[in-house]
Amino acid sequence: MSRKLIKYLPLLMLASSVLSGCFNNVSSIKIDRFNNISAVNGPGEEDTWASAQKQGVGTANNYVSKVWFTLANGAISEVYYPTIDTADVKEIKFIVTDGKSFVSDETNDTIGKVEKFTDKSLGYKLVNTDKKGRYRITKEIFTDVKRNSLIMKAKFEALEGSINDYKLYLAYDPHIKNQGSYNEGYVIKANNNEMLMAKRDNIYTALSSNIGWKGYSIGYYKVNDIMTNLDENKQMTKHYDSARGNIIEGAEIDLTKNSEFEIVLSFGGSDSEAAKTALETLGEDYNNLKNNYIDEWTKYCNTLNNFNGKANSLYYNSMMILKASEDKTNKGAYIASLSIPWGDGQSDDNTGGYHLVWSRDLYHVANAFIAAGDVDSANRSLDYLAKVVKDNGVIPQNTWISGKPYWTGIQLDEQADPIILSYRLKRYDLYDSLVKPLADFIIKMGPKTGQERWEEIGGYSPATMAAEVAGLTCAAYIAEQNKDYESAQKYQEKADNWQKLIDNLTYTENGPLENGQYYIRIAGLPDPNADFTISIANGGGMYDQKEIVDPSFLELVRLGVKSAEDPKILNTLRVVDSTIKVDTPKGPSWYRYNHDGYGEPSKEELYHGVGKGRLWPLLTGERGMYEIAAGKDATPYLKAMENFANEGGIISEQVWEDTGLPTDSASPLNWAHAEYVVLFASNIEHKVLDMPDIVYKRYVSK
Repeated sequence: MSRKLIKYLPLLMLASSVLSGCFNNVSSIKIDRFNNISAVNGPGEEDTWASAQKQGVGTANNYVSKVWFTLANGAISEVYYPTIDTADVKEIKFIVTDGKSFVSDETNDTIGKVEKFTDKSLGYKLVNTDKKGRYRITKEIFTDVKRNSLIMKAKFEALEGSINDYKLYLAYDPHIKNQGSYNEGYVIKANNNEMLMAKRDNIYTALSSNIGWKGYSIGYYKVNDIMTNLDENKQMTKHYDSARGNIIEGAEIDLTKNSEFEIVLSFGGSDSEAAKTALETLGEDYNNLKNNYIDEWTKYCNTLNNFNGKANSLYYNSMMILKASEDKTNKGAYIASLSIPWGDGQSDDNTGGYHLVWSRDLYHVANAFIAAGDVDSANRSLDYLAKVVKDNGVIPQNTWISGKPYWTGIQLDEQADPIILSYRLKRYDLYDSLVKPLADFIIKMGPKTGQERWEEIGGYSPATMAAEVAGLTCAAYIAEQNKDYESAQKYQEKADNWQKLIDNLTYTENGPLENGQYYIRIAGLPDPNADFTISIANGGGMYDQKEIVDPSFLELVRLGVKSAEDPKILNTLRVVDSTIKVDTPKGPSWYRYNHDGYGEPSKEELYHGVGKGRLWPLLTGERGMYEIAAGKDATPYLKAMENFANEGGIISEQVWEDTGLPTDSASPLNWAHAEYVVLFASNIEHKVLDMPDIVYKRYVSK
């Protein structure tokens, strides 16, 4: 090499670097919209949401890329943008035909396998093999860390015959802004790249591929959409450029170009923005995109407490799921689940699903962050709750991530939880904005609650009273730190008074179960021995209040209000275990209470308001926490929760009695994942890590 060339080598390398970095920045975009043929006979039949049995969830671990995705039945299910409570997609899946004799839907007709890229990332590899052994589809799915794009790399393999014997189609079901109805779809060519667009109001999606489409069509659901067209003709015979209604967008993959290809779904506030984002993502090196996504999550996991190397894959997966459940615009707003329970039976009327914020669920999520060493995330949740209180005066039953109420019930445990969290995080600065308003409200309304923690009935609940007593005790301490001694005395006196009243209000001496002495689920009257009929929600029926028991009474121990060895606690444990405990093949679990109606009536029916409640894995975790409080080993309960997780490391809201497998209830349930994390950490530390010590010292170890 000449000396002159060596002299200019650094400049040449810099220029190369700059050009490489600018290659993917699409400076200008030219869009041509196709309007030749519009679909007929709209608006299409009413659609539903996707199954809540998620195999994975993911998003970039930053505040830049505002796209969240879910996986179900071996395919992409709900995708959210630009906020985590705004679902825009029901499903993106492949359909395979031979053009003449069969149609195979990968979500129904394949045997699926789910793999994580690594134990420390929320990226997934899905392998779907045709049940008849004809083909295999392998997909990798994650998001662009720098842009609002979902990325899927797919590979089609012919296991019988050759690639030329098959036709591969992609079906995209947009449900923009939580609505499947009246989405508008059309086709554009953006800088010579054909894209399928979908829009509603100010949200646009652009679906594109790095090998283009062999053909495409936008039709009405169950009228002339691609799936209906293929069922009738075994190949695409209709080619519509646009439609407005309940639409399905479809495209044929040109397998003659390549059997391995990339699909990108990008989002924006206009079609040009969404298309530009798609072109930029497609222009990036795929391996760089994937590695950047993995690296962000790996770095986060490496900041967490690894408990001297004892941390396992479900611990890390749970923490990533919880971290991924935060909205990126309204920071600290952690939703309950990236799912819509029984979604494949739910219409547009169910706009909220579980992608909402419950103060109680958020409390448990924050405690998991504290246990894992991510105190910053826990503090953001408190700041968010302070904003909710400022906007509403109290904590509503649940809210959109903006803080706007969704359901408007009042649950006093949800008022107490943020106070306890403020104490644990030493956030005495939130006294005026959060702690004092909530404590004053609890005193004004309690101890009777409008709804207990299962959100279905009002009265005197041992679990709610435990939260009230613990919350007011923490509030008294925080008031002292703020030199509000008058309020501190008021809060503590009320807490002491209610702690003494818990048994009188919630412990029956003449119940019909076992020896007749136990904490009941809830007392409709301030007398747990009274003959008083309560209504069980979701078609559960009418029962005397003394007949219904609930494991939630263990909150009395967990929050430090009662001793684990209290005879009344031990009595109720025996009654609860004999009444609502089930030993599944995967481990023990419990119903919320006897005669619960919140769940599928059977494996052949989805829940539609009347059903039978199934077993809750988080209650297995709560029982494990009790065992730790009692000085015992919680490993059997920890292992059971691990067994309840599916192959994607997802723990559901409910599981079946005979198998321990997830029902179509919310999955993942963030409360369950948080419960696992706190149980995992507490079992190692041999102490209940989320117990407010000031409460325990006052009422148990005094």
